Amino acid sequence: MPFTPLPNTSLSATVVSKAEIYTYAQAYNSEIIEIAGKLTGSPETYALSDDDELGIGLTKQTSSAPAKRFTPLASVYSDNHRFVFYVDDDNYLRDVYYNNGRWQAGDLYHRRWKCAPYSKLAAIRLTNPAGYNFVCLYFQDTAATGDIRLVNRNPHGWAEGLPPLNDPPLYGTSLAVVPPEPGIEVQTESGTYDSKDAVLFFQYDRLELGSSQDLGDKDYATYSIGDKTRDLSAHASIAAVDDGTNFWAFYTSDNNQIQQLRVTKDGVTVQPRPVALETTPIPRSSLAAVLVPGSSSSSTDKIVLFYLLHFESVKRTAQEVNIFASTLSAQTQPATDAWGISRRVCLTE
Repeated sequence: MPFTPLPNTSLSATVVSKAEIYTYAQAYNSEIIEIAGKLTGSPETYALSDDDELGIGLTKQTSSAPAKRFTPLASVYSDNHRFVFYVDDDNYLRDVYYNNGRWQAGDLYHRRWKCAPYSKLAAIRLTNPAGYNFVCLYFQDTAATGDIRLVNRNPHGWAEGLPPLNDPPLYGTSLAVVPPEPGIEVQTESGTYDSKDAVLFFQYDRLELGSSQDLGDKDYATYSIGDKTRDLSAHASIAAVDDGTNFWAFYTSDNNQIQQLRVTKDGVTVQPRPVALETTPIPRSSLAAVLVPGSSSSSTDKIVLFYLLHFESVKRTAQEVNIFASTLSAQTQPATDAWGISRRVCLTE
């Protein structure tokens, strides 16, 4: 059943395999919706799954507290469960997860962690040296400085993570997180690199792109952009992926274009270039991205990029905004800066 997305809904996406790509958004009635997709065809591009059931509300299924309107969203796949994180009307963190064929309410709310009213969310799954998976969830707390906090879900439940990041972030910054790969690993005060902790990307109060790869309270890890027309816009949307050799950030610039910035495994920042989409997303469109690695030399990496459009040919009313996806296909393996871009696919038509 089709549904109408909330204009400027948050977007989140997670990938299980090329046959299972899940996108999350908020409907006009405030429900959180899951959309199932996959890579298919030759060349492989994103398409909706044939068995996708649009319009099923995840919080309604679980009898969990509803999400506040314009809730931030984050999602992750861990231990055969799909987790979706959101915020309720009182700004408490909540989660639902998919297990044994149905959605269930999680136990995150039991910790009564409250985020700032303007906070976004980001989540990632990591594996510790013992082979156990754990989930990292990031948000801005209620402190006057808008510090970014980390909480972890391990096999024993939820726990506090590292000390808050306070360098200082922009109030309401987008958050994106990737594994600790070469070139972006978190640098410690002793000058060594931490290969265990995830790397969080966000926007500083000076509007630069920054990350948790810094040396202390007075140091800032920024990614210098030479062409000021490609700087991050205020409250830029940010999405990020990493294949172990290169890191890619996608963000919105002042002209509302989506820019693609790469950082190599040697820590070199390759200057951003516009992503040549058919139509520019709406102002303040959320972004989400997933990386699907190529399976062989004949199958290159794919990045599926999700965004919002107010597009005449598919909208059912003048007020309607729809969710779209475009597939970026690496033209070389390992991938660098040359990516082919597929035609857009509407997820909510």
